[in-house]
Amino acid sequence: MWHAFLDESRRGPTYLVAVVIARPRDLDPVRSALRAKVKPGQRRLHFKKEGDSRRGEIVTLLHGLRLRARVFLHEHSNDRIARQACLTAAGRHLIDIGAVRLVLESCAHQDAEDRHTLASVTRKVFALDYEHFRPHEDPMLWASDAIAWCYGAGGEWRRRVAGLVEDVQRAPRP
Repeated sequence: MWHAFLDESRRGPTYLVAVVIARPRDLDPVRSALRAKVKPGQRRLHFKKEGDSRRGEIVTLLHGLRLRARVFLHEHSNDRIARQACLTAAGRHLIDIGAVRLVLESCAHQDAEDRHTLASVTRKVFALDYEHFRPHEDPMLWASDAIAWCYGAGGEWRRRVAGLVEDVQRAPRP
């Protein structure tokens, strides 16, 4: 049984989502370790706003927590279409591995469309619950944010998360 946490990144023509998965028994220790990295005055970790030194510390921590992730990519200039393709592929994968819960970062302009996309994926299989949380509400979203940012950045940052990313899949248009 897996819980999954999804965040996205846009890098040029490529839209990507990173899905971090963890067993329920591992969630509290991971959340505690991530919360410990939040500086006074911060509500959450947001990789885009961190300096390179802090980014390196956080990636090292993620490796120590032995998280697993998968990246889904789609090249399309329209974020709505690209996100739908990535969510469809991610949803199917999560059902295939027996995930029971998916948490997505809430963004008012896309939450309804996310629900519609995931409903079409789960229509025949009711084994995957999904919900939207604000970024500060669950530190597990910070892990998917970090992996999405690093993978999207390419180069050295992609190499740094390579051990966390078990697979990269190009999402076909739904």
